[in-house]
Amino acid sequence: EGGIILPPANYLKEAIAVCHQYGTLLILDEIQTGLGRTGKMFACQRDGITPDIITVAKALGGGIIPIGACLSTAAVYTEEFGLKHSSTFGGNTLACRVGLKVIEMLTRDNQRIIDEVEQKGDYLLQRLLEIKKRYSPAIKDVRGRGLMIGLEFGIDLESYPNSFLGILGDQDLLAPVLSSYLLNIENLRVAPTLNGGSVIRIEPPFIISDQEAAQAMDAIERMAERLATKNSSIFLAHFADKQLPKINEIPEKKTEKSVLVNNQDVGRFAFLVHPLYLKNYVEFDESLEYFSEAELGSISWRCNDLLEPFFVSGAKIISRTGQVAYGEFISILRTSEEFMNMPKEKIIDELKMAVQLAKDRGAQIVGLGAYTSVVSRGGKDLRNLGVAVTTGNSYTVAAAVEATLEAAKQLGVPLDKTTAAVVGATGAIGRATALLMAEKVNSLILIGNPHAKERSYRRLIRVSAEIYRYLQNCDTLQGGKIMAFTKNHPLIPAPSASIDEYIAFAEAVINDSPLIYSTNLKKHLPQSDMVITATSQVNSLITPDMLKFGAIVCDVARPADVSVEVKNARPDVLVIDGGVISLPGLPDLGFNFGFEKGLAYACMSETIMLALEHDYKHFSLGIDINMDTIDYTRRLAQKHGFQLAGFRSFDRPLDQQTFENVLQARKRT
Repeated sequence: EGGIILPPANYLKEAIAVCHQYGTLLILDEIQTGLGRTGKMFACQRDGITPDIITVAKALGGGIIPIGACLSTAAVYTEEFGLKHSSTFGGNTLACRVGLKVIEMLTRDNQRIIDEVEQKGDYLLQRLLEIKKRYSPAIKDVRGRGLMIGLEFGIDLESYPNSFLGILGDQDLLAPVLSSYLLNIENLRVAPTLNGGSVIRIEPPFIISDQEAAQAMDAIERMAERLATKNSSIFLAHFADKQLPKINEIPEKKTEKSVLVNNQDVGRFAFLVHPLYLKNYVEFDESLEYFSEAELGSISWRCNDLLEPFFVSGAKIISRTGQVAYGEFISILRTSEEFMNMPKEKIIDELKMAVQLAKDRGAQIVGLGAYTSVVSRGGKDLRNLGVAVTTGNSYTVAAAVEATLEAAKQLGVPLDKTTAAVVGATGAIGRATALLMAEKVNSLILIGNPHAKERSYRRLIRVSAEIYRYLQNCDTLQGGKIMAFTKNHPLIPAPSASIDEYIAFAEAVINDSPLIYSTNLKKHLPQSDMVITATSQVNSLITPDMLKFGAIVCDVARPADVSVEVKNARPDVLVIDGGVISLPGLPDLGFNFGFEKGLAYACMSETIMLALEHDYKHFSLGIDINMDTIDYTRRLAQKHGFQLAGFRSFDRPLDQQTFENVLQARKRT
């Protein structure tokens, strides 16, 4: 069960000598190794020793009936032990008759069957060693005696990068999966080992024929040949009840390996990632493109509860100031939908494992990507793990607003005459975005969750109050109608007034304020010239029919809030992805995030900037992202050379021609 580990020569001789030197009995468990399995009646015979006690079972019943036995030398046997040693099945005379017959069959003809075990084992070992020679390092080792052989695999994420097989190898799950593959595809039954997750046991019955032995080795050789292709889909196809794909080798992705410099001047960070959708598995392992989304779901259902968070890649980022940060990406194989449907306790346990892994690998601050922030209450559930945590939301807000305003500028949209909407306005990103947009636009619509109306209205009123208070405390009047309304209204509370006073004001002016709040997306979105959307919904919310002619939409959410149907159905609408940043020096992050080299999400970028600064404290947690943290990330971005990665739309660069097409479509009536 430890992986078919052979003891060194003379190990047992020295062990029994030490035992007897101190008056201790040597007891050998030969339940698996005894009764001929290793090519001798007992495995200890190869070392020429007689232990004081041997335990046997399983094979003693000949596959017919359960039985166990305790054998001892006459020197250590006592009547007292014989009388007191008991067993529920100890009086089973039928089992004893079977056991005696098994011993008689094994020992007849001068132990001919056991001699054949050794000969057959020699054949299997020789074939397996030849396979190992051809398919190393996939096959790392072959070892055993007789018909008790271990086949060890040398597969991990280092040797099989960007491969599901590498994940399985790293987490001691490869042997069970390969055992399943051999059974379902090759009709060959082997078994994994309990404590050696990279080893399968090859233990055929003693009566295996030469032809069957050859067939078994041919099957294992086919498996080894397929393993060498690094094509994970071959070994997962039976989980999805699908035929094997064509046996093609997966080209290894060339990534720049970052070398970690262990000194105090290098900032250390980690970032948690996960697939947004099942189709994102393909971005990690392109061989999985062979499966449909439903088939990937079947594979995920079988595997994900067994898989722990794991290291994906590392990257070194060099600031324009010369400061250096090294970071690692830690993956959790849960889709957004899985996160939303899992029990809260299980989610937090898995996130804590991921953060702990990041910390153990040297991270001083850990960024939370996509739903890892949403399901941990904006990181609040991960504060007490001995490492700083950030959601990255402050810089995400700054980048989203900057991208939206730049798009409006290039399209000639007059902000002081514009109605803007923030979808998901009660969330951390939506709330802070609304504060910034309220300074600029003519009117602002805050849209909350329609599935929790009462709770959403309470939170929307509070966000409105925070906007009024923020604008009241702004030093300059920038031309937005909301700011003018706030500054000039006779009932506006004093700048130092409590939030409760501002809530009362928000409720009092609801019918005549240019600041509107609602949960009715379909009613208010068609009125909006500009939309910033940042919800935590799994499925797309915004469809082509909801958008005003010529609208600008900045989609910050991941998974995206805007349906891909908008791309083709509404050429007049400009949809841009929020929060995609160009990193200084355009480094290779070693992992496919769906971007070109050197690009990252804004939340990722915030984590990197804090590491460059060695600013290792909790940051951007919870819902209360404030202007101070947003301004701080803006200053860090300028200092270190982080900037918007141009316009992107539906995860692809927005080229000039596409932009021109939008301009032309907007001119049509």
